[in-house]
Amino acid sequence: MVPLDAEALAAGPSRERWMGIFFEDQKVGYAVSRSAPVAGGGTLHEGRSHFRLAAFGTIQDVVTAQAALTDPDGTLRRFDFFMVSDEVRISARGEVRGDEIVMEVDTGGGSRRFTFPVSAPPQVELSLEEVVRRHELAIGTRFEVPYFNPATMAEGVMEYEVTDVEVLENGEEAWWVRTRFGDIETRQLVTSAGEVIRQESPMGLSMVRMTPEQARDMPTHDEAVDIIARSAVPLTGRIPRPRATRVLELAIQGVDPDRVIDDPPIQVRRDGTVRVEMPLLAELARPPVVPAPDVQVPAEWLESSPTIQADHPDIIQKAREVTAGATDRVDAAVKLEEWVFQYVEKAPTFGIPSGLEVLRTARGDCNEHTALYVSLARSLGIPTRIAAGVVYSDRVGDRGAFYYHAWPEVWIGDGAAPTAEGSTAWPWLPVDPTFGQAPADATHVKLAEGDLDRQVEILAVMGRLGFVAVDSR
Repeated sequence: MVPLDAEALAAGPSRERWMGIFFEDQKVGYAVSRSAPVAGGGTLHEGRSHFRLAAFGTIQDVVTAQAALTDPDGTLRRFDFFMVSDEVRISARGEVRGDEIVMEVDTGGGSRRFTFPVSAPPQVELSLEEVVRRHELAIGTRFEVPYFNPATMAEGVMEYEVTDVEVLENGEEAWWVRTRFGDIETRQLVTSAGEVIRQESPMGLSMVRMTPEQARDMPTHDEAVDIIARSAVPLTGRIPRPRATRVLELAIQGVDPDRVIDDPPIQVRRDGTVRVEMPLLAELARPPVVPAPDVQVPAEWLESSPTIQADHPDIIQKAREVTAGATDRVDAAVKLEEWVFQYVEKAPTFGIPSGLEVLRTARGDCNEHTALYVSLARSLGIPTRIAAGVVYSDRVGDRGAFYYHAWPEVWIGDGAAPTAEGSTAWPWLPVDPTFGQAPADATHVKLAEGDLDRQVEILAVMGRLGFVAVDSR
């Protein structure tokens, strides 16, 4: 653990706070935030961060900036968010209006407006510290704060619990506070003035209060942390031919097995193990490209979102072009997979994926391939969802390991049921446009389903999850 520097603490409560960002014990960047009163008694909160990471040897700098305006009573009114990394950039502006958030998102050269219902005016990351200051901290204190994350569009409740007290080098007491949002837990060390001086997050990420000079001391390119290699999920045993594996059974280690999705018949979790079996194309039902009008399809498998621009004219035109002549949904799914695999350059990317932006840049990693694929498929009326989890690669570590991955799944559950006795009905077709696979191989282990607001759940197990190979063929 990186120690707190006495010089950083000596500055006392400050409206400008500098933090060093660390991955395990290695510095990867910095963050700075400041607060200032505004006319009318409210507060303007501003922050920015800069960190440098590597993935498979490719080094990228990521810059974020955000702001939030709160009323005198601490109620959030407006916020904005900006992120840029290499060719990926996204900006968002939002306003709380009664029981909803109205948000405008700019990405891929286009601007879209979205509304999100909220049960109470939420806070964003920058304004949370002001809320904490309004509570008297003591061991056992608990409270909840409505919360919204503009980057992932996730809305819910941030839970706080004071768990311990620590005396700092300057003699001041500080409180260890555990926070929980969904399945994600962090620990914060908070001073009596309500300022966070240390934060510890999943996957070994942490922030530590520093002087401005210390915080701005960025790592060189030679020192950049390879986030993929350092966050790999270890495997005991071997998978001889991962890309050709159709059946895989693994023992789950390090986390509650319930953290691994049970989704028969493709992924079955039982007695601390998970078994993944992928279908052959010849085994699949062949429903029409678009479900019949009387078929009930959940809206989330067809809708657009800030990252899945299924209703954009450019997406619609390209999808029709790629799938021209498709005879059924499986045929269309394979055509889309082959085109995205060939079209998008394989390049590690840090940022928020956007299907429209990938259509224009033709570059990205699994998130970008998946965002483009799902945008294209949904634009045609093909029910598609995003699967996120881990996949095996022998490029990670000395003996291979699992690493974070995302891929699309196409619904074919409205097709004809199998007629052969003992045959399996496959309601979903997992494809992998990053690897060029339809169906995907069985080393794809799913941990979450859905857009960014659900994919962040994976952080709760990364750094703790491990597997033991039981069977592969």
